[in-house]
Amino acid sequence: MSFQPQTIERDLRLFTTHGLLTQHEAAQVQEMVTDNFAFAAAMGNAESIHVHVNAEQIEGLPGEDALRAACRESHGDDRERKFIFDSGLNVIFALDPTAQDEFIPGAVTRQKPYVDHVGIDLRDETDATKAIFDAIPAAAAKAGWRHVAQEGPVRCCHVEMGPKHWVYPPEGPTGNRRPIEFAFGELKQSDVYLGCDYRPIDPAHPLATMATVASTVVQPTKVYVFEECSCNVSPSEGLVAALSSRYPDADVRAFDMAKPEGLLPLPPALFLAIESSGSSALPALVVDGQIRTQGWLPTPGDAPAIVEQPGPALKPDACCATNCC
Repeated sequence: MSFQPQTIERDLRLFTTHGLLTQHEAAQVQEMVTDNFAFAAAMGNAESIHVHVNAEQIEGLPGEDALRAACRESHGDDRERKFIFDSGLNVIFALDPTAQDEFIPGAVTRQKPYVDHVGIDLRDETDATKAIFDAIPAAAAKAGWRHVAQEGPVRCCHVEMGPKHWVYPPEGPTGNRRPIEFAFGELKQSDVYLGCDYRPIDPAHPLATMATVASTVVQPTKVYVFEECSCNVSPSEGLVAALSSRYPDADVRAFDMAKPEGLLPLPPALFLAIESSGSSALPALVVDGQIRTQGWLPTPGDAPAIVEQPGPALKPDACCATNCC
């Protein structure tokens, strides 16, 4: 596609004016449609550019009326919004984690909303486009950018795609520029939740060595909440509903330990914790027999990252206390 710098700048201004993108973030996108871009050779074969924004909330965005008038919106699920411009620019606001960094305590220091990455979508599967895609690592080395490859298929929720090259700006993870994704091949939709292959962390990040398991795709079969509700009030109702929607093929249920019915699928480790600590071990989130949280539950927005990462999660702001009342 032939990207027009002035048109891209106009579209980006809809976001910078309302604080949805910073000037630095917009400037990086603008540079990508000029001859000064280190990977300019790829742009002629790109179908679109996408800007992926990690956001706290996606409804009622500032300047939403102006956005609706200037572009169309792709309606996927209730966890993200994608604004599509005729210029070839797509801007995505997402609630769910997209990068390994987000699973590592202290790795993310930016305040939301912030751009996680900018993507160059090479959907055309011709030999010419594949040759351009294959040349990205050499172009990165020449320009001083770091590179990480993701072999295909790469999965993102209900979408599967081909391989990706990720490049990271020379100034490092604390600089103004963000990682760039080069994605090759058409998107393939699936009715089945496929899991997520998260953006690899910048190799130069001081906590990069902690990301060894953070890209593991987990497709749960059993997601259980154990709680103790003595007054017929379940604080996990919204969480269970969100998880049931996210993982339609999984068995997602809540069990009230105050009023048990029949045998409970209680993991031995949680049974011992309740024996020794009592109700302070509740509520708990258990995924395929493994305890993810104990003494607290995540918010519906934070839950997918906890379900999909191996091992127990560190406690952030919890949505559910131990007392149902």
